[in-house]
Amino acid sequence: MKILVCEDNPMTLRAIEFTLAGKGYEVIRAEDGNRAIEILQSDEMDLVITDINMPYTKGLELLRTINTSMEKKIPVIIVSVINLEEPMQHARELGASGYLTKPFDPQVLIDMVQSLIGQS
Repeated sequence: MKILVCEDNPMTLRAIEFTLAGKGYEVIRAEDGNRAIEILQSDEMDLVITDINMPYTKGLELLRTINTSMEKKIPVIIVSVINLEEPMQHARELGASGYLTKPFDPQVLIDMVQSLIGQS
């Protein structure tokens, strides 16, 4: 199972990658939304995990692109420091499969991933 993690904070990116790789998932990294779109256009992913605030293409724009322009429906989990109802609701309206606020419990992330794409 391949998971694209789009996160501009190197420490958060490494933590998510470490957590997912430890459960056997293949993690593809993108440090900004533009790079994530490039990866999605050239490679099939089973899941996308993205921050909201990133350079170039923001997480919600990435979510919109995935749900309107990609042939395959890909579940998207938003991971953000933003803990306000309005952005969470907006993410749900755009088709987010899940929303976690930072800092988050790694087991909660794994549980969410497993519920969306299963264990590898």
